[in-house]
Order: sequence, then structure tokens, then C-alpha cells
Amino acid sequence: GDNTKAAIIRMGLKEMMKYGDTFYPGGDPGTYLESCGVADLITTCYGGRNRRVSEAFVTSKKSLAELEEEMLAGQKLQGPETAAEVNHVLQARGLQEQFPLFTAVHQICTGQREPGQLVCALKNHSALNNM
Repeated sequence: GDNTKAAIIRMGLKEMMKYGDTFYPGGDPGTYLESCGVADLITTCYGGRNRRVSEAFVTSKKSLAELEEEMLAGQKLQGPETAAEVNHVLQARGLQEQFPLFTAVHQICTGQREPGQLVCALKNHSALNNM
């Protein structure tokens, strides 16, 4: 429900901040409270093409590529490509376990994990210890 969605969004924000601290130390944490941070995260999670296609991905069992072609009239999804790029960096540095949400999203996009397994993948997330 809504509480689970809110918890996952919070985990996403925490992982975004941790990623920034890890790879771009010295940045201003206030940036995450601007429109390019939490506002964009909320918009992405509750609206927009990535959310619409993700919902169809779960309910239709079609591939992301099929859904992108059917639903977006020439536009492209940003989420799966971004997840792949972030995962590449995390994997190269052996940091996937420190970013379980980022890792699980990439695994879902690539068919390595079922969407229904997302919540189970996050049960030990460090953000849960601070709730």
C-alpha cells in the first residue's frame, strides 16, 4: 500500500544520497531537497512514463522494450538505462550489496529478479533501521 511505497521512496532517497557521498564527496546534501532530488523522485514514482510503463511491465508480462514501443510514441524510458549504468559502477567497485534498492531495480529490469520480489530484497535495507 501507500506506506510501503513511501518506505521504498525513502530508501531510494537514502541510496541516492549515499551514492552521491560515495562517488562525489563534498557535495551539498541540500541538493537532494531541491526539484532535482526529492521532487523528481516523487514525480517519477507517482507519475510519468517510467512509472506507467513499469506498472504495465508488472501486469502485462511484456518486455520493457515492447512496452516502450507500444506506450511511448517514440519516447524512451530513462529508468532501465540509468539502472544499468548505476549497476555497472556499483558492480565494478563491489558495492552492489550496499545499494540493495538500486541493485534490485536493475535485476528486475534485466529479468534477473521478479518484480514481486522487490520488498523481500529490501527487508534488511539499512534505511529500515532508521525508521
